[in-house]
Amino acid sequence: MSAAESCPPHAWRRPVVWASTTALRNHASRAAAGTVGSGESKEHIITSHHRPRTRREARMAAAAAEASEGPTEPKTARAARGGSPARKRRWPWIVFPILGLLLILAVVGGIFVLQALTVRDNLQEAKGQISQVVPLVKAGDTAGVQKVADEVLTLTTEANDIVGNPLWQVAGAVPFVGENVSAVSETTMATHVLVRDAMPIALDLLAKTDVKNLMVEGGGINLQPFRDMQPQLPALRAAFDEAKAHVDQIDRDAILPFVDENIGQLVDIVDQAVPMLGLAEKYLPNVLSVLGDGGVRTYAILFQNNAESRATGGNPGAAAILTVADGRVQMRVDADVARFLLEGRGGDFSQEIEPPEKAQLFEKDTWRYTQNFTRTPDFSDTAAMVSGLWNDTTGGTLDGVFSLDPVILSYMLSVAGPVTLAGETEPITAENAVSLLLFDTYERFGTDAVASDAYFAKATAGIFSRIMGGGWDPIAMIDQVRKGIDEQRLYLWFADANQQAMAAEFGLEGTVTASNEATTQLGIYLNNASYSKLEYFLSTSMAVTCNAEDRTVTTSITMNNAVPTPDLNGWTLAWRNQSLGYPRTTMLFDVLSFALPGGTLVATDPAAGDRDDQWDRSGVYNGREGRSLFIAVPMGESRTVSFTSTVPDDATAPLSVRHTPTVTQTPVTIDPGCEGMFPAAAD
Repeated sequence: MSAAESCPPHAWRRPVVWASTTALRNHASRAAAGTVGSGESKEHIITSHHRPRTRREARMAAAAAEASEGPTEPKTARAARGGSPARKRRWPWIVFPILGLLLILAVVGGIFVLQALTVRDNLQEAKGQISQVVPLVKAGDTAGVQKVADEVLTLTTEANDIVGNPLWQVAGAVPFVGENVSAVSETTMATHVLVRDAMPIALDLLAKTDVKNLMVEGGGINLQPFRDMQPQLPALRAAFDEAKAHVDQIDRDAILPFVDENIGQLVDIVDQAVPMLGLAEKYLPNVLSVLGDGGVRTYAILFQNNAESRATGGNPGAAAILTVADGRVQMRVDADVARFLLEGRGGDFSQEIEPPEKAQLFEKDTWRYTQNFTRTPDFSDTAAMVSGLWNDTTGGTLDGVFSLDPVILSYMLSVAGPVTLAGETEPITAENAVSLLLFDTYERFGTDAVASDAYFAKATAGIFSRIMGGGWDPIAMIDQVRKGIDEQRLYLWFADANQQAMAAEFGLEGTVTASNEATTQLGIYLNNASYSKLEYFLSTSMAVTCNAEDRTVTTSITMNNAVPTPDLNGWTLAWRNQSLGYPRTTMLFDVLSFALPGGTLVATDPAAGDRDDQWDRSGVYNGREGRSLFIAVPMGESRTVSFTSTVPDDATAPLSVRHTPTVTQTPVTIDPGCEGMFPAAAD
């Protein structure tokens, strides 16, 4: 029997061997030097049968075992089965700082959200408080106004302090959200500036300019509040300038819609108020002068009858002379006024239009009779003839000439209220003013010119008295006048150059421009050639198209004759038509237009008017080539007339379109093809 066979099976099992530290170190050194015998095993180095007392001894035992056994499995494989203890202990030092940073960000974010909610709530509460101011001012509750002002200032001060802290500055630099945070911050700071610096001045001005303080007994305007306003305007404008410096930092295209919705109202108010305050500061002295501050002013006012078309509105058969002294306005009724009106109809004091190439665009009776003075599309020419007639008939000088029509009067009556005339059963209201003054009166009096003139004089005086008597909302009145201005129904001319510059600034001068510097002005003007009041039934529309390749612009007008029946009064039906071979219901016009300054009229459509060439006219107006075509528009029909002008290289300002105002509004359409040739007009 062999030795293997004689030993029991368990004798071949390798025992668990424990070695002392010294033995292991010696064995490891010998193994590394290659001096361990081939037959020497770990069992042969046993010096103790006890477990190692320390972890160090265990590590040394493992090292000795590896050295004696030779190459072992890769460390990566061992790491895959559990890794080293050192690596397992490294992860807390990475995770804990990240968790801490996230916790800090969460806390900071929470603080920011709470601050944002406070800012929002403060601004919304301030807005609600401000809405109470106007009623309190109107009620004369000074203590109530001051209380609200103090509360609003407290709210905006807190909001302003919040958005000024470093947290908001940091948030403003964060991508994607920074623009929105900055927008809220800038709006809050602008609001605080306005509440702190502008609101006290505005409240004082609001109290001074209350309706009860503005009107004077007998008709007119109390100028003292406006005198007091002058020294306060610079500080008010400075506050709005500072607020605008904040809102100008906002890129509204880069912020979220709901943010823009919440801040947009304030931004728009500031953007609109700054230029308006600048104009107020600039022109308030002129306004005071116009209203008779420092002396008596004399003005002529023309009431243009849209039922008989003229370039700037209509036949100014009704006119009045006003005097203004220290804000008090009176309508003169005296011998000089009577003579002025009488001679204007008589034609014995003919005025002149210079130069001749301008005059040849109009019928020869244009400068003889007052009712034709408004055929000229530049209102300064009309004013020059009116002023000349006043001087010729009275020896006096006019300080200004104003023009308006029954349509804008109806807008004003919607605020001022109805007018009751002595001896009349039907009051003049906003709803019936246009029909009463332009049609019903002619139906009532027929060809009795004396009776109709008497009614018009009475109506003019009544409307004037009602409007100048006050008691209406000035803000609402301004809105209605603004509406009439937009429809080209109000024009002003002043003899004083500074006052005339003011009229031009507000678009009230009614000029035919001589250059393309400020605006590229187009226009078509209508002059009644039938001697009728048919245009009560006229409606018009305007259209502008552009040809970039040919560098031309075409302006068109469409005229619609809506006369309902030939059975109208003799004063409304055309007086001239039968001698020209037209029915009395056909509208006849001299349709007038000009090339752009520096341009040339290259085409008209139709190429000529409806009669022989003597009824068509050519000339030069304010340096611009002009043509007038004789056009007939039968009852129930429409006609379109077009004028095409070349576009000079300097015509780079926004387009503007002038037209003759009618009883109805005149829509103006500009083709999108013009956008590449002319910039968009400012709002």
